[in-house]
Amino acid sequence: MSPLTLSIALSLLLPVSGQMHGQLPPASDQATAIFSFINSRVTYRTYTNVRYSYSIAYPLGILIPQGEATNSDGQIFRSKDGRAEMRVFGSQRLDRSLSDEFSAAQENRNVTYKVMKKDMFVVSGTADGKIFYQKTLLRGDVFKTFMIEYDEGARATYDSIAARVSQSFRG
Repeated sequence: MSPLTLSIALSLLLPVSGQMHGQLPPASDQATAIFSFINSRVTYRTYTNVRYSYSIAYPLGILIPQGEATNSDGQIFRSKDGRAEMRVFGSQRLDRSLSDEFSAAQENRNVTYKVMKKDMFVVSGTADGKIFYQKTLLRGDVFKTFMIEYDEGARATYDSIAARVSQSFRG
């Protein structure tokens, strides 16, 4: 099991103190989290989407926000060198099920980790020389999705970022 897969698996299994779905940590927990990120030399900021009510942390100066989509469903974040991209967005469920989305996330990819629960799934692996990770939440009739993709050669930088961003995804 790769370090990224292990970090992600643990983040799904271990509850974060005082947090429940859709809630941000108390101010005291936020201060602790910020301190730990400064120690790892990565500062995180939060992107909040008002239309679909979700938030996610992104590494400041590493993944650059490209501006919210014109329909306000989400945003793309890209690295300066083009080796990594993160997308986060919401969408109406319409006639698609969580199972349909789970299957689609695996198409034409070498999946090395996957888990599905009643209201969310995670899929990660490799495709075309890149590592990918996708987490999708189902809240009512809305899918809230975060994806990150980066060159396999950049895994030393992005494995820990992907794990941290995944833990921060709330909606």
